Amino acid sequence: MRSERPRVLIAQPIADHYLAESRSIAPDWTFERIELFAEGAALPPDQAEGCTVLVSDIAPANLDAMTGLAWLQLGSAGYMQVAGLPLEAMGVRVTNASGVNDVPIAEWCLLAMLAFERDLPELLRAQREREWDRRAKFQSELRGRRVGIIGYGGIGREVARLSRALGLEVWVMNRSPIGPTPLRFTPAGTGDPDGTCPHRAFTMADLDDFLPEIDYLVLTAALNPRTVGLLGERELRLLPPTAMLLNPARAQLVEEAALRRALTEGWIAGAAIDSHYREPLPPDDPTWEWPNALLTPHISGSTLSPRREARLWELFGRNVERYRAGEPLLNEVPWADLRPA
Repeated sequence: MRSERPRVLIAQPIADHYLAESRSIAPDWTFERIELFAEGAALPPDQAEGCTVLVSDIAPANLDAMTGLAWLQLGSAGYMQVAGLPLEAMGVRVTNASGVNDVPIAEWCLLAMLAFERDLPELLRAQREREWDRRAKFQSELRGRRVGIIGYGGIGREVARLSRALGLEVWVMNRSPIGPTPLRFTPAGTGDPDGTCPHRAFTMADLDDFLPEIDYLVLTAALNPRTVGLLGERELRLLPPTAMLLNPARAQLVEEAALRRALTEGWIAGAAIDSHYREPLPPDDPTWEWPNALLTPHISGSTLSPRREARLWELFGRNVERYRAGEPLLNEVPWADLRPA
């Protein structure tokens, strides 16, 4: 049964002034901080039974006891951690934090492209060895290269904006038509709200025409049952041997064995990987030894980013306003994307 006075439980770090702002938006709601809970943990019965809105990265183990839950606001852009739960049957709407980490993740992509273009790892090695090396590869230019972006959500749009500003040709591939995104959270001054950045747009049916022409392939698609293993051996072999793969999204978008062979056998020139098949990546994991791989420890968009908190609570505040007005919520995840494969 839904509570007449909505009760919001916040299982996310929130500064006092952001909590005060939320309360000012909905003075007739109850907002409570609660302890962050681990995967598999249950909420106390008095919290579970009286909760209308939950702000959390995960759902509690006793989700079925949350009979009043109407809305789950995730603190992450990813949502596979709640896929397969009976949210649709319970009528629980799910919104994610898409947009909150667009800027740092897009900047990570530009960092990787610039590092690969001028072979920064080799330059740093030469510095350590006190070698004066002026080979042509260290004097290359990113301008004029072609970046291909698979998944044109918030992150993909910010990558496109920055790439175009640096003079790259932008190709994008998306499962739906590219245009305005009025129901997505986009921080002011970022992204491509009107969908006008790409020089060319493709659908997933055009994969064979798209991949062979790409210099830098950036994966920003959401991970869901339809996108697991999106790139396998066939797709990686379609890329030029000079292509670089950048994956700041989810490791499982690419088949692990195929990516390992692509790097070790030279199907592609390199890869920058931020999300891994095993996390934290164990010291003896063979991934560390993959050639021409730039590995970062899942920090492209981080909870420690200095502006993340402000963006998250801006998104939440705007959604509280929408919820109260009976308007569509920003970043609502379709239930179809949350069903088991």
